[in-house]
Amino acid sequence: MEQNEKIRRFAGFGMLASGLGIAALTVVFIAMGIYLFGGLKGFDLLDEMGINDIVSELSFATRVIGVFFWLLTDALGLWFCCVAYMLFRGFCTQGVFTLDAALRLRKIGWLVFALAPVNIFSELIAVLALTCLSNCGNEIADDVRITLSLNDTDVYALVIGLLIVAVGHIFVEAVRLSDENNAFV
Repeated sequence: MEQNEKIRRFAGFGMLASGLGIAALTVVFIAMGIYLFGGLKGFDLLDEMGINDIVSELSFATRVIGVFFWLLTDALGLWFCCVAYMLFRGFCTQGVFTLDAALRLRKIGWLVFALAPVNIFSELIAVLALTCLSNCGNEIADDVRITLSLNDTDVYALVIGLLIVAVGHIFVEAVRLSDENNAFV
C-alpha cells in the first residue's frame, strides 16, 4: 500500500474519531438542555458540583447559570473535535504539509491548553454564583462557597497544549520554507 493511501486511511480514522467526539458531545448538550426543563431524572447538578450540602434546590435561572458553566469545557471539547475533523479532512483532500493543516494543529494546541484555565475558572465561578444566588436571602454568612482547584489533568493539558502549539509553529514555518523553496525551483 503506498504512503498516500496510508495517510488517507489514518486520516479517515481521525475523522471517524473526531466525528464520534462531536456526536457524543452533541448528546451531552441535548441532555443538559433536557435537564434545564426538568426532563432529565437521575442527574443532580448540585451533587456533581459538590454543593448539595449548602444549596437544596435550583431555580430555572440558577440551573441555566450552572449548566452554562458546567458545559464550558465541553464546548471547548466540541470545538476541538470540529477543528480535528477539519484537520483530518484536509489531510485527505489537500495533503499533510499545508498551511491550513499547520494552522489547525496550532489551534488544537491552544484549545488543549485552554482546557485547564477554563475548567478551573468555570468551576470557581459556577460554585460561587450558584451558592450566592441560591442563598442570597439567608441571614447565614457561611453559606457561600468558592472552590479553586488545580489537578494533574489541568497541568497535563497546559503542558501538552503548549507542546502541540510549539509543533504547530514549527510546522507553519516548515510549510512556509517549503513554499519559498518551491517558488525558486
